[in-house]
Amino acid sequence: MLRFIARRLVYGLITLLATSIIVFVMSEVVPVDPARSILGQYTTDANVKQLREKMGLDRPLVERYFRWLSHTVQGDLGESYRLGVAIRPLLLARLRNSVYLALLGLLFLIPVALVSGVISGLTEGRWPDVAISVFSLFTTSLPEFVSGIFLIIIFAWWLKILPGNSMPGSEDGNPLAQPAILILPAVTLALSQYGYVTRITRVSMAKVMRAAYIRTAVLKGLPLRTVIFRHALRNALLAPITVLTTNLGFMVGGLVVIESVFSYPGLGRLFAGAAVFNDIPMLEASAMLGVVIAVGSQLLADIIYGYLNPLIRHS
Repeated sequence: MLRFIARRLVYGLITLLATSIIVFVMSEVVPVDPARSILGQYTTDANVKQLREKMGLDRPLVERYFRWLSHTVQGDLGESYRLGVAIRPLLLARLRNSVYLALLGLLFLIPVALVSGVISGLTEGRWPDVAISVFSLFTTSLPEFVSGIFLIIIFAWWLKILPGNSMPGSEDGNPLAQPAILILPAVTLALSQYGYVTRITRVSMAKVMRAAYIRTAVLKGLPLRTVIFRHALRNALLAPITVLTTNLGFMVGGLVVIESVFSYPGLGRLFAGAAVFNDIPMLEASAMLGVVIAVGSQLLADIIYGYLNPLIRHS
């Protein structure tokens, strides 16, 4: 198992290194001069040149990359061009907010989606399976901004029991000080993932129930409950657990639409703002953090899958 994890760690580090090169090059070669963007279009060329030298933009691309990489590894992420503040504290605050949202979304999603998928797989072709499949297809085809606005209209405007704005007082405020602001975006996140996880669980459960060892257990006279919970469920949950852990990176760093609809200060909204305003240091830092989360979630998925399936970790 340790060799399996070590091999996955090496692959993850190689992925991070390759991605860092791509992120840096794509950020640095944009047809926008950061120095001129900061000083404005009416500044003089001499001022732009002076600021470019101060920012190190006059140095070769390779030198700038290794300088940026060494600072990033040490935790020095620089200063935001747009906001004029240190990037690291703001990035960590936004990461914290995104983790809160992702965890609450998973808390809503996991029990409902897994139970729905198991029921659908056990009743394949019957009315519970049809009803769950139709609802899964509906939630999968519904865009996040539509479901988010729909929830705001119902719970914030009509019923007036939940806030439609999820801004926690300030951009760097802690959402846990007002837990109610997390509910609607978390439900929207759960709805966006419900159909996919349910369908994966249904297919996996139905496939396991047709396996030879399940038929053998039934022919031995074991109770159906024992067959399902002791023999079928563990193997059937391999695929959905892998999907959930793999999608964890998206749930933390890729919820641009949901965070924008609810004005939630998360990592995805920060990344989108940096891209819109050409805030290159913030763009590079948030992109690399997103890559680290994605690689970490994939590593977690590999470890969990290898633990549940010995054939994987010993192959």
